[in-house]
Parts: sequence; structure tokens; C-alpha cells
Amino acid sequence: MIPLMGVVCSVSAQNEFDALRYSTLGSGGTARTMGMAGSFSAIGADASSVMINPAGIAAFRRSEFNLGVQFQNTVNNANYLGEDIREARLNFNLPTMNWVVAKVKYDEKGKPKSRGLSAVCYGFNMNRLASFNGRMAFDGINKSSSVTDFFADQANKAGDPGLLSAGSLPKMAYDAWVIDYDRGGTGKYTSAYRDSSRNSSQSGEISTKGAIYEYQASAGLNFSNKIMLGLGLYYSTLRYSEDLSLLEIDNRPVPGASGPDLARVDYQYKFSDKGNAFGARVGLIVKPTEQLRLAASVHTPRTYTINSEYGYSIAPVADPGAIGEWTAQYNDPLSTYKYKITTPARFNAGIGFVIQKFMLLNADFEFYNYGSARLSADDVYGFNAENNAIRRNYRNVTQVRVGAEWNFPNPEDKNQAYRIRAGFGVLPSPYSTRVTGIDPILKKANTVLACGFGFRDKDYYLDFALSSQSATGYYTPYAVGDPRFYSDNQDITYKRSRVFLTFTLGLNLD
Repeated sequence: MIPLMGVVCSVSAQNEFDALRYSTLGSGGTARTMGMAGSFSAIGADASSVMINPAGIAAFRRSEFNLGVQFQNTVNNANYLGEDIREARLNFNLPTMNWVVAKVKYDEKGKPKSRGLSAVCYGFNMNRLASFNGRMAFDGINKSSSVTDFFADQANKAGDPGLLSAGSLPKMAYDAWVIDYDRGGTGKYTSAYRDSSRNSSQSGEISTKGAIYEYQASAGLNFSNKIMLGLGLYYSTLRYSEDLSLLEIDNRPVPGASGPDLARVDYQYKFSDKGNAFGARVGLIVKPTEQLRLAASVHTPRTYTINSEYGYSIAPVADPGAIGEWTAQYNDPLSTYKYKITTPARFNAGIGFVIQKFMLLNADFEFYNYGSARLSADDVYGFNAENNAIRRNYRNVTQVRVGAEWNFPNPEDKNQAYRIRAGFGVLPSPYSTRVTGIDPILKKANTVLACGFGFRDKDYYLDFALSSQSATGYYTPYAVGDPRFYSDNQDITYKRSRVFLTFTLGLNLD
């Protein structure tokens, strides 16, 4: 599985965007699977294919162990307020490790059984199913809003200064004097800028790290080499962190008509999620003929129990002559929160063809409903607004993956062969027409292109894969509810491309 989607992001934690992020799986597997764009559910006999269809483990005829390494290069081309910036990050990871034991049954003549229970296979599989590593920079002139308008907007949801929670963003902004409270007038918080004009240089960076790993115990039964059944029980770990830095410098002349106020604000926000979940997969492969394979599998929903940490810092600088205690504020220790995210169930159908041991083709169709994801917590907060947003904004999708492999035996050694692979995948936008009608950029499907090469010997194999994934989306550094300071172009729109170079070394153990 190698999907990658365009994502709408914001800086507030525990929302519908978290459900979308953690429901998107892909970017892992052996180099053989990666070289075919993750399309392998009906073929089987590849260790990481069991993460799509666990029945694939029953196709093994020999025991094996394999280990993969991967280099990932992520490039973000971001546009903010008309300014473009390109940022890249290179990472190294271990995408897969698999151990498979094949117990082939033999008849009284010592030959592999062709009727009844032909083989029992089981194994342990570790795969990296999502990668969050990336960095995005932005820079532009904002004449619509200030980050201080965002602080005021958040404070107005709380009310009187006495109701602001210690360590919260509104309290820190108030104590740092970057927002004011009109006690005798409107009873509202406003930016510390003395008038409503806005003209600021804003620059910053968003850095993300983390991954989703799965550890699966798999077992499969092979009946007459015609019907294969599989079961996978897995434990999934989730790690995600995000750091936002935003420097805002006031470009208005000083002193202005309204007098000196803020000169600059340095705002930092960070949060991290750590969670785990359990789940299961069941799968089936049927071979009506030696050339044709049909497959189906079901993945249960997974409910992550997540421990979240988040924190802020605000460091203001005043214009010369301004009145106020302009001091940096930050919350230490970080705030914590525990919540749950349930991601959608998945249904996979596949069809494969094997052509005279020279070529194999596979097509996968994976169905899931992003709108069925849910957030919950054990406290009194019900996440009603967030779950309603998930229902409204996300939809059913069908991901398509197609892959091919060509086999070229070594004419000088019958135990060796060379293999060439290629594949592509298409993931439609997860957003409903309600969202894409407002934001056309989110209509775009995301694509995967892949190719690979392999060398096989009777005792070992070595595979290489190069895959490219593309996505589009936008990121909101801060959201302002006050219509005086709202502008459509204050979002960062980006095009993201990820290139994976994967190597897998496998050892036959029989």
C-alpha cells in the first residue's frame, strides 16, 4: 500500500485533520512490492504483501527472512501570499523486516501434496505504513491579518481574563501584552496593534516527523494450491510531531497615526502524538486456473489511544516608546491530553495473472470511507463538532494500484533469474464535493509511480525499487474568525513530492 494524499492542516490539535492524517497508510514494504506500486494482493509469496492480504503468506513454498532499508527524499514547494519557497528533507529508515516459515505437506511418495491441506505458513512481519517526515518554509507580506488577531480570536472564546487558563495560548498572549482586553467597552480582546491596518512580513517553517509502524503475526492455509486463507493480528504504533515557527515583523511606519505598538512577534507552536492500536486482517486467494488469481481481504478499523503533548511560546518586541510589559511567554511543562482516533475499515479486492512464469500482472482495488473516522475521549468533551466535520467533509474512495513483473532466467545458471518491475497507483481526493467546491486544489487525485529490479538466487535475493508519490494540499498557520482580518490567501498551498529508494535483502532458509 503506497497512498499519499493532499491534506489540509491547521495548528490546533485533536481535530478532523488528525483523523485524516492517521487514516492514510502507505510508503512501506519490500522493494518487490514497492516496485509494483504496492499492487500484490492476488499474487502472494511476498512477505510484505500480507499487510494487504494475509492469505498471501500461504503461497510460500520455502521459509525466508528479509530486511529492507530505505532513503526518503521529501520536497515541498509552498506558496504563501504569492511567494514560492522550495524545501527538501532526506531521511533514512527501516521500512520492513519479515520472517516466514513454510511447512509444506508431502504425500506418501515424498512429493508435495496437490490435494487437501498442502501447506501451513506463518510468520512475523514489521512494516512502515506511513511516513510523516518533511519540512516546509514560507515567507510573504500579509496585509490582511496578524497572528495577534488569531490570539485575540482564541481569547474571545474564553471570555474575561479571569477565565483564561494558565498555560493556555490566550493567557500567554494576554500576559505577553500582544492582545488587549476592552473592559469598559466591547468586552472583547483585540490585537495590541493600535489600529486595524495590517502590513507585516511573515516568515516561518513547519517541520514534521514520525511514522506509523505495524507488527503483525500472520498465518495461512493452502488447500490444493487452489484456495488460500490468511489471518493477520497486528499491533500498530503511531508517532507524529509538528513544529511551527512564525516570525512576524510590522512594516508600518513608526511612529504612525496611532502611535507605537508592536514591532515584531516570534510565535512557536509544537505538538506530538504517540499512540498504539490493535487490529486484524483476514484474506482469501482463489486460483480458478494456473494463470488467474482472485483475492479479497478485510482490515478491521483501528482505534489509537493517543497521548498528546503541545506547547507554545510568544516573544514580542515593542516599537520604541510603546507602553507595556513586552515579555516572552511560554508554557513549561507542555500541556498534555489523552484521546482516541478510530480509523476506517478497509476492503481490498485484487486480480492477478501469471503468464508462463515470464510475467505477472496484478491490480488492486481498495475501498474505505474517510467519513467513518471518529475522535473520542474519556473526559466530558464529546468531539461532536470534529466528528460532524469528518462526516461532512470526507467521503468514500477507491484506490487503484496496478503492477507488473517480468522474469528473465539466467541462461547460464538455472537457479538464478533477473526481474524487472513497474507499477502505478491513483488515490482520489478524500474530500467531499462540499469541500472541493470551495477549494478546487483538493479535487486533485494523488499518484504513485514505481519501478524496480531484482536478482534471485536459490539461496538469496536482492531487490531495488524507486517510487515517486505526489500530493497537493494546504496548511493554515493560524485561522482568524474575525471577518475584518480573514483572507482566503493566508493559507499555504503546497505541492509535495516524495521519492523512495528501497533495498531489500532476502535469505531462503530451507
